[in-house]
Amino acid sequence: MNLILAQQSTSWLEQLTFAKVAESALIVIGIMIAVSFLEKGLEALASMAPRSRFFFKTLVPIGRFSLWLLGGIWLVSILAPTKDTVIALTASFGIAVGFGSQDLVKNLIGGLIILTDRPYQLGDRVQIGSAYGEIDHIGLRSTKMTNADDTRITIPNGEILTAQIWNSNGGVPDAQVSVDLYLDAAADPYEAMSIGYEAAYSSPYLLAAKPVVCLVADQVQQWPYLRLRIKGYVYDHRFEPRFQSDITARAKCELKKRGMLPRMGFGGSSLGDSSTS
Repeated sequence: MNLILAQQSTSWLEQLTFAKVAESALIVIGIMIAVSFLEKGLEALASMAPRSRFFFKTLVPIGRFSLWLLGGIWLVSILAPTKDTVIALTASFGIAVGFGSQDLVKNLIGGLIILTDRPYQLGDRVQIGSAYGEIDHIGLRSTKMTNADDTRITIPNGEILTAQIWNSNGGVPDAQVSVDLYLDAAADPYEAMSIGYEAAYSSPYLLAAKPVVCLVADQVQQWPYLRLRIKGYVYDHRFEPRFQSDITARAKCELKKRGMLPRMGFGGSSLGDSSTS
């Protein structure tokens, strides 16, 4: 079987000419240039039309995949392999997969599923496993995101197939943000919620069209304390860290003035942790 495959592949290779190889190389280079122009053009349109930003970002992976698909069909028409050669190459590919390319194929399948199922899209802020950030690249092999520390994270698409995914904004600009503050156990809960509402509504990053919710709860960890949770919507998820920081600073300044912060912090430091839900 292997001998037959080798003979058919060799026969096809002998039919290749320098002109065909050169033309194929030019097509691949042309596709790479076209993909680059497409991505830059759609990014420019997204920046010029903020309201349609997610629509243009959604077109990026679809356009990239379409260009490579058309290029692949074009290459096949130029190289013109025979039916027997196609079968031989397909069988060879299957053998290669069996010998160690399973992860690559799994990632490619994962990329196709992500493009069709669309659990997230470019520009979304998502958490995949323990990684959280803004999706800025969706490829056939991997997905890339940038977190709040401006660190680029690459996740193989094969891992995403079985991972839990939390999408903060689901294709729209705004996103819900949750800020937790930790107060003295004896603090007045109604006064604490009033400060929370004031801090949220005073923030320039708040989307006022959506509600702000403040919740309090008694909790114990080494000692009892009162947790104040402030939930509001940032008008553009790209400003999520600034929104968290702004609410935290405003609320803690007022809580400190009124003596509502705990004298000893969680783990020996002042309490006040922000998180996203």
